[in-house]
Amino acid sequence: MTADDLYRLARYSRPHFKTEKPEKTGPNLSARPVFVGPDAAIEIDGDSIQGYINGVPSASGGQLAQLFDRYRERIVGAASTYLDNGALKIVIAGTWHHIDFGSAPRFEGCLTHIVANDGSVTTKLYDERVFEWDETPYRAGHGFITSMFGELADFAEDLDRMADYHVCKTRGRYIGASGLPAVGGVIWFTNDDTPVLYSAATCTSEVEFEADYEQEEYLAGQPIIGDGTLAAAIASKLNDLETELGWFRGKDVDRSSHRPRKLKLREAPDAIEAIGYWIQVRSGEDEPRSEFCLFGGVPEWKHEVLEKTAEADTDEYLGNLYASDWIYDPTHQEPDREVRLLALGPLPTLSCQPL
Repeated sequence: MTADDLYRLARYSRPHFKTEKPEKTGPNLSARPVFVGPDAAIEIDGDSIQGYINGVPSASGGQLAQLFDRYRERIVGAASTYLDNGALKIVIAGTWHHIDFGSAPRFEGCLTHIVANDGSVTTKLYDERVFEWDETPYRAGHGFITSMFGELADFAEDLDRMADYHVCKTRGRYIGASGLPAVGGVIWFTNDDTPVLYSAATCTSEVEFEADYEQEEYLAGQPIIGDGTLAAAIASKLNDLETELGWFRGKDVDRSSHRPRKLKLREAPDAIEAIGYWIQVRSGEDEPRSEFCLFGGVPEWKHEVLEKTAEADTDEYLGNLYASDWIYDPTHQEPDREVRLLALGPLPTLSCQPL
C-alpha cells in the first residue's frame, strides 16, 4: 500500500494478506456495505486537519473544509488517543456521500489508518463516533459472509465479482428519496475485524432470482452514475437530454418543444425535457411538502396521468408545466395523506462550491 492509497478507499487492499484453511471450515470473510461517493479522507496531524478527495487535497474553504470547521473538536478528539500513544498522524478514509436534495452532503468513514513515526501503517475498521450519523453501526445496510483461503491476489477478483452481484441485487433496498443507490461497494474484513479489501460495485452484474412482482419493485433503483453523487447524476441526465432523441407513443419527438396535453409519468422521461419529477405530499390543512426524484428508478405512480397546468397556476405547481390530480395515499400516521406529481419545472438547487 503506497502513501497515496491511504487517501483512496477504492485502492485499499491489505499487503501480503493470506488465510489458512482451518480444521473446521466456516466463513472467514465478511462484507460491510459502504456508502456510494467519491473517495474522501481526513488527515489529522496534531491539531491540523487536511481533507482529500480522490487522493488530492480538498479545496480550501470548500464543502469538505466547511464540514471540518463544524466538527474540528470532535475530529481531533477522535485521533488524540492514537497521537498521544506515539502515532505520527491519523488518516480516516471513506466516501463523500450525497444522493438526496433534502440531505446535506457528508463524510462517511470506512477505515482508520494509524501511521507510525517510521512510516508503517496499521489499519482498522472505522468505528469512531465523530459525526452524529456515525452512531448506527452498519448504517449502509446488512452485509454478507463468505469463505476464501490462500493469498489475496488469488481470490481478489472473486471477491470483487461477489460484491458487485450483491450490491446490484440489493441496491433497491438502500436508495435515497432521489432514486439514487446508497451503496457503492463493500469492505471485506476477517473474523477479527482486520480490513482486507475494498470492492467497488458497478451494478452491471446480471442478477437472476425468482421473485414475484412486488419483490421486483422492491429491487428498484438506478445504477451507479459517475462518482455516485447527486451532482454527477444530474449532469449525466442533462447530457442525455441533449444526446437522446425524444419518443412518445410510437413517434420521434423534439423534447424541447413537445408538450402533449396529457401523458403518463412513465412516458415523461422519453417524451419531454425533464430529468425527474416532484412529489408533493399534503395531510389535512398542512402545507404540502415537496421532494424531487430523478427518473431511472421504478416510480410508485408510473401510470399516473399528468396534465398541462394553466399558466396562471404556475406558483401553485412550483413552476412545473405538468401536474397530476391529488392521489389519495393514506398511511397509519397520516390517514388523510394525499400525493401529487409535478414535472417539467425548475430543479432544486445544489451547492456549487468545490469539494
